[in-house]
Amino acid sequence: MVGKPSEEDPQPLSIDLALIKEIEGARSGKYPPEWPEVAMLMKQRAEWKCERCGHPHDVKNKFTLTVHHLDGDKWNLEWWNLAALCQRCHLRIQARVDWFQDLLDGRHAQWLASHVEGYNLWASIHDKPLLKLGETYERDYSREWPV
Repeated sequence: MVGKPSEEDPQPLSIDLALIKEIEGARSGKYPPEWPEVAMLMKQRAEWKCERCGHPHDVKNKFTLTVHHLDGDKWNLEWWNLAALCQRCHLRIQARVDWFQDLLDGRHAQWLASHVEGYNLWASIHDKPLLKLGETYERDYSREWPV
């Protein structure tokens, strides 16, 4: 269980703690049994970059890619509920983003707006309430974290 090789460093040298935690979570029953495979697919879908800040998965420099459940339900594996985030962005939004707290104006950063759009499609099919989605905006999060 090692980190994904990068173009700059094709030999993975570091243990990927996110992968270890994903496997442990599935084995313990805290996450669904297929969680490690689903998490891997979400990271591949994001091209091994954080959806929020864009930083590539880089275990050696402490930018480990994780997968966050936007609605807080670890058993909800719908694609719209899963965001590939570096551990820093994951921790930043974990306490701040309440999926079901509908913003009054419906403004969302682009990375989150795509998840809201996916949820709204799913919700319309499953007769669930829609989330507001008004203006989407781009924001550069890349300078939040020193390298």
